[in-house]
Amino acid sequence: MWTWGKHVLAWILLVDGVLTVVWGAAFLRWQRRVAPAVYRPVLDALLRWPEPMLRGGAAAEAMIGLWLLRRVRSAREREA
Repeated sequence: MWTWGKHVLAWILLVDGVLTVVWGAAFLRWQRRVAPAVYRPVLDALLRWPEPMLRGGAAAEAMIGLWLLRRVRSAREREA
């Protein structure tokens, strides 16, 4: 069953991944400033990654978001 939660998660993964690929560590530093304290240790760990590895992981995140978005949309079309 299609849900708004899956749709929102797909968009978050896609946008976060693309922005991290484009701006790299600068985007993560900005995220760290605005993120709740719970997420800061994760962002600190990611900021220690080498830049190519960080961008590669972000590209994988964006691809997972795109895959999930396409899957959610196709499920929604089947329901209609």
